[in-house]
Amino acid sequence: MRSSVPVAAVTMSVLLLAGCSEGGHGGPKPVEGATKGTAGASLGDFNGDGYDDFATAIRPTSASRGPLPARLAVVYGSAHGLDPRHRLVVDGAEDDYVGPLLRTDLDGDGFTDLVTARFRHGSSPRGERTGETVILRGGPHGLAAPRPLAGGAAGFLALAVGDFDGDGTADLLASAADGRGAVRVLYGPFGSKAGPARTTPLPTGRSRRAAPATATAGDFDGDHRTDVVLTYRYDATQSERPDQPARPDQPDQPNHPEPDDTAPLDTPVAHYRGGPKGLVRDKRPEARLAHALGTEDGPREPAAGDADHDGIDDLLAPGQGTLGPGRHRGSGRLTVVHGAKSGLGRGRPDLTVDPSGPGLPGDARRGDGFGGSPSVGDITGDGRPDLVVASPEKNYGNGRLTLLPGSRRGHGGEYDPAASAPEGDGGEQSLDLDTPGVPGRHTPYGFDAFAPQPPLLDVDGDGHDDVIAAAPGYGHGRTGGFWVFRGTGRGLSTSDVRRFTPADLGIRFRTG
Repeated sequence: MRSSVPVAAVTMSVLLLAGCSEGGHGGPKPVEGATKGTAGASLGDFNGDGYDDFATAIRPTSASRGPLPARLAVVYGSAHGLDPRHRLVVDGAEDDYVGPLLRTDLDGDGFTDLVTARFRHGSSPRGERTGETVILRGGPHGLAAPRPLAGGAAGFLALAVGDFDGDGTADLLASAADGRGAVRVLYGPFGSKAGPARTTPLPTGRSRRAAPATATAGDFDGDHRTDVVLTYRYDATQSERPDQPARPDQPDQPNHPEPDDTAPLDTPVAHYRGGPKGLVRDKRPEARLAHALGTEDGPREPAAGDADHDGIDDLLAPGQGTLGPGRHRGSGRLTVVHGAKSGLGRGRPDLTVDPSGPGLPGDARRGDGFGGSPSVGDITGDGRPDLVVASPEKNYGNGRLTLLPGSRRGHGGEYDPAASAPEGDGGEQSLDLDTPGVPGRHTPYGFDAFAPQPPLLDVDGDGHDDVIAAAPGYGHGRTGGFWVFRGTGRGLSTSDVRRFTPADLGIRFRTG
């Protein structure tokens, strides 16, 4: 019923990642942090009904208070797609869900669990914010209420999930909630009290290092042990996590304003390979990855997925593109750094996709951010891997999404930009809120922030992955919205796009 294209990815984003069989049952137990584990079992389905489910964090706003704590929301799939009436909204009074949203079977019961991080206001004796990792256990009735991880997980925020030591149980990578830069690996199995079997510091090879800005996990060498790529910000003046917003009561003040003397000194990108004893630093691909991800402001956030259908994960690396004069310069690009048995970037040459290439709209502008929020799955249902990327800054921040379909000419069905040149149409699609058939319209003032939200999920169980896009700035930031684009044999359908808002989930943005 589901596509055969395997995908494995974990990124440190507030929204998450895509599926391959009819639910969380059968076959080897998935432990990767994506919705398609390398074992081929779906991690997209929390309740085991055969339909993938969507999870997101929604940050309401108030005219008087500014951004409010983020709520965690889950919308369950069905034969008719996502049904906002069938949902879970976690609404602690001041709990702030900062993500990322990680999918894995942490307790080994055959159901996908959701692991994420949150800050709790006033939970310490002095009323300060305290951070913790929580698990929402999957089951036939959906996700249970969040439960803090115990043991060595206390005071740490989950960054990524995978099987780093290859023992068949899920492990977590987490950073200290105080933002001081400590990173630990929490190895499974996780016991009945949701505590790890053991914890170890991440071997950095240096005495000081900041907490990473993003963590992307995948099996990049095909050895059934999860590897990790970490990125670090160039700005070393503050030590707050980038996904951790300003305090709601002090929106202009960061959470950790102290100067950060633990900033990374050797590289903005670090690479770790999984092994029998866990994660070990491997510097060989780091310069190459830093180049692929580099921008004037530091590396962008990558993702992982099998873009060439060879059974080994690849790194989907958005970057800034060539800098210099001209409107196309620095408009963004996507580089696929291929995984191989010899290691990440040590096999096939990289694939680079430029927004001014054949089959694409050709209206690239500097700063569009093409290649953002990359994900891979099978939208067309032909067994070839399709790529979906965002141009988040397109048209003054209104945003756009682009489908790059798998090609018969590409290696393993991988997207081939050259296929559009002689044939005139490689099946690429660029969609935004001004596309005919898509409900709503972009504001003329910009900043809708319309973009695809990984993962690609088969929310209606028809064998085609679907795209869920969000526009948090829609309605001048007072309403926001989500759009569900169905996958079909011809790409993404614009004739039956479904839209729902946070209000449809019972979350209302305050006007006072």
